[in-house]
Amino acid sequence: MTRFSLLLASTAVLVCGTAWGQSVIVPYKAGHVLTAESLVAVQKGKADTNLSQTTIQLAPTGNAVSLAQRLGEQPSVRDFGAQADGKTPADTAIVTAFATSPTPLVNFPYSTAGYYLTTGLPNNTLGIYQLNGNLFSGPGVGTPETGSGLFNATYTNPWNVTTHLKYEFDPAALPQKDHVTTQAVSLECRPNRPNPLNPNPNRNWVACIYRGMDSGTGGGSGTSISSEIDNDVLNLSSNSATDYEIDVNFNGKVLDGGWSRGIFLTGGGATGNNTNSVALDIMHVAYDHSWLPWTTGISIQQATNMIQLYRTQPVEAGFFLQTFDQNRAETSHLDKNGYAAFQGIRLLASSTPTASTGCTRGNLTWDDNALYLCTSAGTYKKVALNAL
Repeated sequence: MTRFSLLLASTAVLVCGTAWGQSVIVPYKAGHVLTAESLVAVQKGKADTNLSQTTIQLAPTGNAVSLAQRLGEQPSVRDFGAQADGKTPADTAIVTAFATSPTPLVNFPYSTAGYYLTTGLPNNTLGIYQLNGNLFSGPGVGTPETGSGLFNATYTNPWNVTTHLKYEFDPAALPQKDHVTTQAVSLECRPNRPNPLNPNPNRNWVACIYRGMDSGTGGGSGTSISSEIDNDVLNLSSNSATDYEIDVNFNGKVLDGGWSRGIFLTGGGATGNNTNSVALDIMHVAYDHSWLPWTTGISIQQATNMIQLYRTQPVEAGFFLQTFDQNRAETSHLDKNGYAAFQGIRLLASSTPTASTGCTRGNLTWDDNALYLCTSAGTYKKVALNAL
């Protein structure tokens, strides 16, 4: 039996009620070791009690605090009178629970009936919501199916709803010094390093964050079973912003000879499981599907090699590059044998070469009157346009 050390100065606390069945009496005594099972029974609401009004004396100071405060400083909406019966309005209790601090952590104990909301809270109310997979019903949840979700809907995209854990923070409300970025949530891991306890101490692969899911089964023609591991939404108003920033800082000389990457798109699977797939898909459209393009699809600056394309199999079909018109008809391609095909080529005027500087055999330049081809002698030869 696991035990939880909780040193108390009082002799006993009675936790009782009616709506949740049998009463629970937890023998809090000075110097007593409370079983974890008894503590969990109270935390999970197995006893119906207003924990914010049940006080205990903590040794050695003897100060009286609420049992809700002692049990992890996590107020529960049932501490403030919410009835998890799926029909009694819980709005007042929820509002009171979220008023406990500027960014409270509020727990919604699980119930098969869930919680009924008449007005609820705006979906941008600050706090940490432990929703625990409960069912929320009533007009207080809004209509997320029309983009008007409230309470457990997301603020930036009210078409979505949250089922278990929701965060709403306001980092911009806190003052900051110059050259400082205020973060609502920070998660950091200590530096990776060789581990002498590994069978191979020179191999240690770690990930600071791992997220995973399976798309599931049941898909087929005419179905739409869509899954996303990550969905980041940035709504632009009058301020410019960046949806996702990745910083790779060269703070030391990398000695293992490997490549460091800003983004690494990879994967695996069984042979033969080919499917329609795109490693990086860039597109943009207005809400009504009218024309609203990106200004630039890809911008590459300060790179020695801007783009590198590698053929992976000797007989691999396909192209290094394909372009299409607005009707999805191909306009050009560069195949994996190095051959290019274009619908048409337009030559723009350039400066007339006056010297051999920069002349490499095969180089071609032109002006309004002629083409100039760099010969094996290292000089440009004029080719009159009328000769073509």
